[in-house]
Amino acid sequence: MNSPRTIPGRMLQNAALLILVGLVVASPAHAANKKHHIGFAIGYEKLLSNDVKDDATGIDFSDAGYGAFQYRFSVQRNLDLTFDVRGAQSTDSGGGVDFTLTNSYWGPGIRLISPKEGTRPYVQANFLFVREEAEAKSGGVTVTGHDTGAGFGISGGVDIRAGNLLSIPIEANYMYGKPADDISGVGVNVGLTFNFGELY
Repeated sequence: MNSPRTIPGRMLQNAALLILVGLVVASPAHAANKKHHIGFAIGYEKLLSNDVKDDATGIDFSDAGYGAFQYRFSVQRNLDLTFDVRGAQSTDSGGGVDFTLTNSYWGPGIRLISPKEGTRPYVQANFLFVREEAEAKSGGVTVTGHDTGAGFGISGGVDIRAGNLLSIPIEANYMYGKPADDISGVGVNVGLTFNFGELY
């Protein structure tokens, strides 16, 4: 049986290159606070429950690749309203069958962030809609099933200003959800955020 596969190395290389380019071309000046923020992130998620393991077959979805998209609107210098779309995916195989577990989380939240520019610590809480989808593929036959539910997320980290437009968030998170199985997990991620629109 193959070991679980997470985010492909090429995606990590591309993300690292994108962040490096942002650091090189962006002005290092401490820019004014911005009103709108659009961000992307990739990372690693560890699913904590035994629900994602099957001792009989050896299938284990505990290690997952992570990706996220986020929009934030700054109400004040230290308070953002946010809408997050997050996902974690893990694959494994056994007995000639390829298995994939894809977990999706999306919903609104609130972020408290340091009002000072530069390196800005933050904490965030989200209400999340959660979708769990399992897929089994063998030859040309694919079987899928899914369940939905509600959950929540808590995250925190630092947002490092790389210039007037760009910043680099480094984050740790905990996400809870139990649509059918308990797919709660903890993870770390790094991303790139575009900040625009003056906040008066």
